[in-house]
Amino acid sequence: MDRLVAAVAALSLLLAACGNDDEAGGKAEPGATTTATSGTTTSASGAALPGERVELYPYAGARLAVVGVAAADKLKVRSGPGVEFGVLFELGPLAVNAIATGHNRSVGAAGFWSEITADGRTGWANTTFLLQPGQVDDITAALFPTSSTRPKAETMSELGQVVARRRASAADPPSNIVVVDGPTVGDLGEITVDVIGLGDDAQEGERLKIFAEPGPPGARFTVRTVEATALCSRGVTNDKLCV
Repeated sequence: MDRLVAAVAALSLLLAACGNDDEAGGKAEPGATTTATSGTTTSASGAALPGERVELYPYAGARLAVVGVAAADKLKVRSGPGVEFGVLFELGPLAVNAIATGHNRSVGAAGFWSEITADGRTGWANTTFLLQPGQVDDITAALFPTSSTRPKAETMSELGQVVARRRASAADPPSNIVVVDGPTVGDLGEITVDVIGLGDDAQEGERLKIFAEPGPPGARFTVRTVEATALCSRGVTNDKLCV
């Protein structure tokens, strides 16, 4: 029971961190280096790390995807767990190459942070924006059983919102819907939307890749297919199911 309470508290901190400026775009701060952090008590500069170590997911070796970061933005990875630490590098909104070291810290109002490595670099990122990618499913038929039930919209951005709201949680707080790629329009319209906060302990979110058929110039877009990638909180099985 104590572990469950700790997990709930940590996740509450994680969600409360949404909206902080620690993952918004911008370049590395002057003086920031690419030296790896040194474990669980000090930063690369030797400064003591704030907060408390938390023995909770993501566990060491977990592959993490950047989630909930807008298409034009990037996730800042810092030399320590907090916005007061310099930016070492950044990860794009579709990055899936981060690996957890197993060092996680709860930093009060600053939320829940994890140490990660990516392409040989190591730093700390706000865990609100990191989840483990799981199974990918075509959910078109589940959402829209017949072609006549497939929604239409004037733009791909509007259509992305329509589909995302079908998958979002109605609980309080509501799901956060973020366009992470696109929209683009060629033979098909395409947009990728993250829905974060599903009210599920195992599956925190979902990444929706939406394809649509455009009509004549100026006409509406109609959903063609929707692919959903599960975004898991605690881990994934060998079959890519959330645990």
